[in-house]
Amino acid sequence: MPTLEGDVLEVIRRVFRSEFEHPGVVDLAHDLQRDLHVDSLNAVVLAVALEDHFRVRLEPGDTVGVVTVGDLVARVAERVREARPESVP
Repeated sequence: MPTLEGDVLEVIRRVFRSEFEHPGVVDLAHDLQRDLHVDSLNAVVLAVALEDHFRVRLEPGDTVGVVTVGDLVARVAERVREARPESVP
């Protein structure tokens, strides 16, 4: 059964493949800056893709403490659950 976190991770992986032309695997443990070389422009592209896909708003403060892909997955899932508490497990 798919989970919200799995869906978020798949969107992140899709963005890395299509927008950033990243040829490798994107795992939860990857450091966004160190391992995946996400700069400020990449971060905006990634945030917009996640916002559009999940119909949520990510605030600038949402980046605090987000270091790994897993951190980002958790933060986006949290925002989705806040926006739609009745429909997301």
